[in-house]
Amino acid sequence: MAFIKFSFLFLLISGTAFSQTRFSPKSCLDSSYKMKMTQKGPLFGLLKQEFIIDKKNCIIHISHKKYLPKEWIIDVCREPVHIKVTSATGVDVAKKEAECLKKDNSRDTSNFCSQYFSMMDVVQDDGLIFADGDRDNLSSPHGRTYCSYLLLKKYLNDSVVFSRYTEVPDIFIEKLNEPAEQITPATPDGVQVKKEDQQSKTEGYIDPGTATF
Repeated sequence: MAFIKFSFLFLLISGTAFSQTRFSPKSCLDSSYKMKMTQKGPLFGLLKQEFIIDKKNCIIHISHKKYLPKEWIIDVCREPVHIKVTSATGVDVAKKEAECLKKDNSRDTSNFCSQYFSMMDVVQDDGLIFADGDRDNLSSPHGRTYCSYLLLKKYLNDSVVFSRYTEVPDIFIEKLNEPAEQITPATPDGVQVKKEDQQSKTEGYIDPGTATF
């Protein structure tokens, strides 16, 4: 009987510990770590491909080397929303001026958005896909990559500026794009009319045959 009670207690504690392994937005923001991943690169693997994340609280430093090294430095607690980029041509600062993903799902081609998409592709392709460990555990390479990915997406894509001294927004909830305006098919004369305009015209229309004066 004692053994059964002990087994039940052990399973209960283990289950509770397992359910609490997912990092919180606050622990993700406050964390500091450095991780490096190396894999075979171009020229039949003769060149090494490196991916490094060096995170110190709000500052996330992404380094990537395929042919030439490139670095992105992002302070998710600093306004305005921007990316510092270091490459073979020097240092550049790209400031956000427009939403990178438009309502029709096309990509904005500004310098900021180009750097954003380029960096996030690296984080996904060289980081999230190949990193080992549990995605929800900050002690694993996968968890650390996922934490940085969520902070970067919230700051750069959703324009959320974080602070370590106030409540940290939920980084697991994605921002929903506003639906595009509904357009009715073109009329015979080639003019398109918004649905709401067409409805208002229909409501205000009076059939001469039924009108009373």
